[in-house]
Amino acid sequence: MRFSMCTAVYGMNDLHDTINRAASIGFDAVEITAALHLPIESTPERRKEVKGWIKDAGLECSALHYIFDGSVKLATPDRELNTKCIEYLKKVVNVASDMESRTVIVGSGGDTRHLDCEDNREEATKCMADVLRQAGEYAKGKDVHLAVEAINRYETNFLNTMQEATEFIKLVDHPNVGTMADTYHMNIEEVSPAESVRKYGYALENLHFADSNRMAPGTGHFDFKAVADALKEINFDKYISFEVFGLYPWKLWFDTVEEADRQMKIGIAHAHAAFE
Repeated sequence: MRFSMCTAVYGMNDLHDTINRAASIGFDAVEITAALHLPIESTPERRKEVKGWIKDAGLECSALHYIFDGSVKLATPDRELNTKCIEYLKKVVNVASDMESRTVIVGSGGDTRHLDCEDNREEATKCMADVLRQAGEYAKGKDVHLAVEAINRYETNFLNTMQEATEFIKLVDHPNVGTMADTYHMNIEEVSPAESVRKYGYALENLHFADSNRMAPGTGHFDFKAVADALKEINFDKYISFEVFGLYPWKLWFDTVEEADRQMKIGIAHAHAAFE
């Protein structure tokens, strides 16, 4: 199994140093936290620089996550906002392509993917599907895949479970649009995370690992062994990324790089043990 580390784990630490730390701990790739480290406004020179750091460290860029900056609305029946979101997603896909990354994670809680109470849910769902279909067609030309994340009910009121995310991408109906799951969210929403993986894992483009406390695997009570067994049964061959991020409303990442190092070492050892 291939493991990646989200750069958000180290917050606003120097990105070059974060990439090197991921390599030294034993990760195979990094997942770039786009809004923090490579937003759509980033220059070609900056992208080339970061890609060079990743390659020099012997890693790959597995995906981009945290892609939205608050300037667009994804879940809405407003056609003008839909068009704006499509153009935004195309720019994110361009960043992913420049980084030679296969995956863009379409996550985001909060207002970006929250269905407003006055909106018609069915119409908003169809509009969001159309947005992702058009963005997926653009991504196809760049050999990039979009992964729609199932996020727990406390962060969004739309697409909370793996089943809901899978049914939604069936509505999108595009080969470059799949799903994404996160063990932290699964611990809240899935009756049996392992069974959900067996049933809906065929659509997964990526998977996030974080324990029940949103810290590193092995520090909470989530059953990673059961999920690892299910992933092996379905022959999952995509990246698993450590997204230990958004620890508390007042603290998005660890206080020191040393504590982040410690968490990542615990996590990767626990993840390897789960698959062995």
